[in-house]
Amino acid sequence: MKKTVVVTGASSGIGRALAIAWGTRGARVVLCARDEGALARVAEDVARAGGSAVVAAGNITREPDRLRLIQVARDDSGRIDVFVNNAGRGYYGGLGTVDVDEVSALFALNVLAPLRLAQLAIDPLGRAGGTLVMVSSVAGVLASPHMGAYAASKFALEAITAALRAELFGTGIRVLVVRPGPVDTPFRARALTSEGPAGVRPRGIAVQTAEDVASQIVRGVETGRSVIETTPFVRAASWVARVTPALMNWVAAAMYARGARER
Repeated sequence: MKKTVVVTGASSGIGRALAIAWGTRGARVVLCARDEGALARVAEDVARAGGSAVVAAGNITREPDRLRLIQVARDDSGRIDVFVNNAGRGYYGGLGTVDVDEVSALFALNVLAPLRLAQLAIDPLGRAGGTLVMVSSVAGVLASPHMGAYAASKFALEAITAALRAELFGTGIRVLVVRPGPVDTPFRARALTSEGPAGVRPRGIAVQTAEDVASQIVRGVETGRSVIETTPFVRAASWVARVTPALMNWVAAAMYARGARER
């Protein structure tokens, strides 16, 4: 049976790369994002890769659009094999000056929408013994200066993911959290910024391609992984943040200060 894979944030970046990667495996990929024209182009890419695609354009912060996405995804068989909560947005600015209304909107997209979509996907995922994928970030384990609001949203997503994994134990549904580091996508360009540039990348840290991250996610789903940290930098940062948080705070502050001086 052809697998049904749902990808939010599918119009570009990691979402687009995931759609094409599952297309090469012959999957039926349900594409969700706000830009219907961009999704139509991704659907063509999926078809060329050997799969099939269904466009379900919408805003996942709106309940009618979420309900329609689930309905479109389960129309054929009533089941969903993989649901990827990939859509999200960055926010860069000091916590002393961030606009709390903008942070509320950030949480609506980065936290509440994935939670609600996970709720809606539980039944069709259970029918398939499927996998729920939550795309987090290194910011889900490490809060850096001027990234506090974004990190808070990803910390919340990590907590939701961990709790869901425990709550769904024994149901046949697997839960995978993915923590990328810097990736070559339009993510930073589209981020909300209250002051200064959209983030600082650590010197010497390689930027991944979206295709590399997508390949790791697909393999992780196929092999039953529960956590993917996509680079040695992310794995090291995650370990240090857990074991010696004071040191990690100092390193993060130093990296930000150095980046600010070099701008």
